[in-house]
Amino acid sequence: MLDSMTKPTDKKAVLLLGHGSKLNEANETLCRIAASIEARGGYGCVQPAFLQLKEPDFQEAIAMMVSKGFYDIVVMPYFLYPGAHVTKDIPAEMEVAAKGHPGLKFTMAGNLGFHDALVDLTRQRIEESLGNGAPRAASPKPLVQHPIEKESFRIIDETLSIGQGVQGAAMPFSALELPVVRRVIHTTADFEYKDLLRFSGKGLEAGLNALARGCSIVTDVKMVDAGVSRQYLERFGSKVFCFSSDADVQRVARVEGITKTAASMRKAAGFLDGGIAAIGNAPTALMELLRLVKEGKARPALIIGVPVGFVGAQEAKESLMASGLEYIAVAGRKGGSPVAAAIVNALAITASKES
Repeated sequence: MLDSMTKPTDKKAVLLLGHGSKLNEANETLCRIAASIEARGGYGCVQPAFLQLKEPDFQEAIAMMVSKGFYDIVVMPYFLYPGAHVTKDIPAEMEVAAKGHPGLKFTMAGNLGFHDALVDLTRQRIEESLGNGAPRAASPKPLVQHPIEKESFRIIDETLSIGQGVQGAAMPFSALELPVVRRVIHTTADFEYKDLLRFSGKGLEAGLNALARGCSIVTDVKMVDAGVSRQYLERFGSKVFCFSSDADVQRVARVEGITKTAASMRKAAGFLDGGIAAIGNAPTALMELLRLVKEGKARPALIIGVPVGFVGAQEAKESLMASGLEYIAVAGRKGGSPVAAAIVNALAITASKES
C-alpha cells in the first residue's frame, strides 16, 4: 500500500541519474540540466541524483520524490555508454526502491548513447578549441545611460570621494566592491549603505565565477526576481528562479507551519549547487538556507543576504556572516528586495565586462 501520509500524484517525475564526482564543480552540470528540464515543464519534478560520491544517491532521491507524492518515475541514465552502471547497477537500485516503496512504477529511459545531436555538439567543441566556434553569445550592447542616471552616478562618486575627507584619497572599497556599493546607493538613495555593506573574503570572486559558469540564481520573493535585469545574465545562460508562490511550496508551508519563503528554500536546494541565493525580504528564508547548507543539502557559491525588517533580519544576517560561507550582506536592519536585485545586477554587469 502507498504511504497513507503521502497523497500520490498522477504526474510523471524524472530521476536524472549521473555517476557523481568528488569535485563539486563536476556535479553542478547535472543539477543545472535537471533544473533546466524542470523549468521547461512537462514533468512533476526533475530530481538529480548520483550513483557514487555525491548526495542524493539513488535511494535518497527516490525517497524524496515519494515524499512529494511521485510514484510514476522515469529513470534517465545520464551516461554516454551502456556499461555496467546502466545494465546492472541501475536496474538493481530500481529493484531495491520498488521493494521499499510499494506501488512505485519505474520506466527506464535509454542512456545518451549515439545521437546526431551529440555528434554536432562534439564538432562544435572541437571548432571552439580551434577558435572557429562561438561558445558564447555576442556581447550585449552596452547600456545607454540615461542623462539622469549618469548624473546620479556622478553625484554618488563625488560624495563617496568627499566622504574620505581628502581629495584623491584611496577609496575604502576594492575595485570589485565599488560597483556593488555604487549601484546599491543609486537604487536606495541612501549613502549609509557605504558603511553597512559587508563582503566575505572571496564572496565577490565566487559570485562572478558562478555567473561566468551560467549558474542559477534563486530569490526568496518575486520582487527580487522582478528587479533582476536579464540583459547580462542571458549572455552566460543564467536563469532566475523563485518558488515562494508555487503550490507545492505553499502546501509544505501550511503543513509544517513555516513561512512560504522558508519552504521555497527547500525546493531551491537542488538549484543552488554552485549558484547564487539572493534573499532580500525574508529572514526566515535566510535561516532555512543556512540550515540546509549546514546539513549538506544546498551548496551555493554565494549568498546575498540582505533581508530587511525589525524581527529576525539582523540576527539572520549575523548568522550568515558568522557561517564561514561566501556572502554579501548588509549589517543591521536595513536591506530589502531592491538591494538584493541591485547587487545581482552589479555582479552581472561586472562579470560581463570581465568576460
